Amino acid sequence: MTDRPLHRNAALASDDHNSGLQLHAGTVTAIEEVSEHLCRITLTAPQVAVDPTWSVPNVAVRLQIGGDGDPLNRVYTIRSCSVEDATVDIDVVRHGHASPMMRWLGALETGHTVDFVGPRPNFVIPSAQGRPAALFADDSALPALYAILQQPPTGLHGVAWVATDDHVAFADLPDLPGLQLRRIAAGHGFSAALAGLDAADGMVVWAAGERDDMREIRRHFRTACGLPKDDVAVFGYWKRGTSTTAIDEVRLRAYRKLLAEGGSLSDMDDLALEI
Repeated sequence: MTDRPLHRNAALASDDHNSGLQLHAGTVTAIEEVSEHLCRITLTAPQVAVDPTWSVPNVAVRLQIGGDGDPLNRVYTIRSCSVEDATVDIDVVRHGHASPMMRWLGALETGHTVDFVGPRPNFVIPSAQGRPAALFADDSALPALYAILQQPPTGLHGVAWVATDDHVAFADLPDLPGLQLRRIAAGHGFSAALAGLDAADGMVVWAAGERDDMREIRRHFRTACGLPKDDVAVFGYWKRGTSTTAIDEVRLRAYRKLLAEGGSLSDMDDLALEI
């Protein structure tokens, strides 16, 4: 942990945004090429050993990937955490084209220091109370799904549709009794899965991935199926044809407006933003 400010931007430096967050400096202790398209980074940071928040499923951090004076950063989910070793694993998908994140990853070496802000617990599977769960994830959400299935809610059962062409990453997902893992081809969305799914008897939904795919999933379950808001947890990580920087700029403008109107981060409907 350090005494430096978490963010230079006023909105991102607000108490509302930074509640429970701290700035950390982690050491890169391993870089593993898990598959052709997936790289796993292990960071060692002393605070991981003393803050229990790191051990809950689906925790996010904001990695500083810019150089000195460069505020560029990216949000990633902690795939797994070892309190004993004070380490966290972060998976980065190699998406095949040049980007700030790919350039940063290409220059990364063991022994490097990485600044990151966290931990921020993210959304988990809604309380099912015996109902089946429908889970949806693409490549970008595999670490979150892995973390959640490592610490599943009691009695979790249902189906998880995973849109990935990475057979290695898919095979590594925890195999739970009562939960079917179905791999579907990446890049084609989840329309076919939704068409064959009957939610008439009620279920809970967790989904994360490309924004337009996630909007379709939320619209299907909330509008077409009429499921209550609290039973549908959906988040868009990225958008086809749009850079992460552009998405973050829209989010920041919306958050500034929300703060000015007396709102808070918990009031922001990210999928409703025009991106």
